[in-house]
Amino acid sequence: MASKLFTPGKIGTLELPNRLLRSATQDPFGRRDGTCAPEQVDLYGQIAASGVGAIITAYSYISPEARSTGIQVGFATEEQRASQKEVLDAVHAAGGRLILQIMHAGMNVFMPEKRVEGGKLLAPTGGLTAPNEMTTTEITPADMDKICADFVDAAQTAKALGFDGVQLHCAHGYLLSQFLDPNTNQRSDEFGGSAENRFRFVGRCLSAIREAVGKDYPVLVKVNSNCAGEADAAYAQDIVYFCQQFQALGADAIELSGYNWLGLGKKKVPTFYLDRTSAIRKEVSIPLILVGGVRNLEQIDQILDAGIDFVSAARPFICQPDFYQHLEKGEESPCIGCTKCLGNIWTKEGRRCVKHEIPEGFPKA
Repeated sequence: MASKLFTPGKIGTLELPNRLLRSATQDPFGRRDGTCAPEQVDLYGQIAASGVGAIITAYSYISPEARSTGIQVGFATEEQRASQKEVLDAVHAAGGRLILQIMHAGMNVFMPEKRVEGGKLLAPTGGLTAPNEMTTTEITPADMDKICADFVDAAQTAKALGFDGVQLHCAHGYLLSQFLDPNTNQRSDEFGGSAENRFRFVGRCLSAIREAVGKDYPVLVKVNSNCAGEADAAYAQDIVYFCQQFQALGADAIELSGYNWLGLGKKKVPTFYLDRTSAIRKEVSIPLILVGGVRNLEQIDQILDAGIDFVSAARPFICQPDFYQHLEKGEESPCIGCTKCLGNIWTKEGRRCVKHEIPEGFPKA
């Protein structure tokens, strides 16, 4: 029997030729000013030409103070947006579809002492120690107003430029994820405590985006299916509630990931988060997308046969931009999940993946 992977699907009004998406991942081709380098334009064109259903862009920050890393691409300035339009044009020229992922780093903001007045690290809760060992400052209602407006502006601009949709990043420890996660949201006001309260600001951003772009423009969400520590037992119910609310507020699809994807990848665990996603499947009707641990057609079929609508992958596309065509041939990805592609292997060795050859002239002295 032919795999369902190769059958068409739909996310909102967006029609896809198959069930595989390239999930968002940090690309090494961002410049220090947040614009895209020509290599990123070429790469996305290659992925699109392979026939993949859709590409979700590298996570793109919505304002200068929302940036996560030094080489991250942005969608905050006219120059950044113009460079991302070049990527979009290359994808469309190759017959592909491109969804813009928009995010705010929150307590994971890059070098805040240089990017935010007074070195403030905005987070749901003040007084926490961030990954860079700075102390967080609690987000105020005025901060929320600006952040929500920045998300709306980015989504409206993406639509105007011709992106095929936007994805609101609520996963992987960035700001909206920090609101949903009880480990980082310890507020005692209407934005903390219960699952309903922790969702409140996230829901506000999603609702504002939906209202701004209209009911027919594809809006996706990416969210963690789990959280760290003892809180995860309760979070198993919270994530069902969050997904029900995403659906109620107009999201067209939900991509499920998790806080611990990095460690699971190194351990070569297959089909991350399938159990949690299967439980969510019973409670929501909009398309679900599962990312993590996908390397071959057998794993993909397991996900699709469980009622999950789409599968997404990131690292296999770093290893092989034409990963979809290898699946068509029944071939497994050679990706070993080492995650060295997330480090500085590009700068040191001139390659994106340990499976690639080191170009002549590398490593640099």
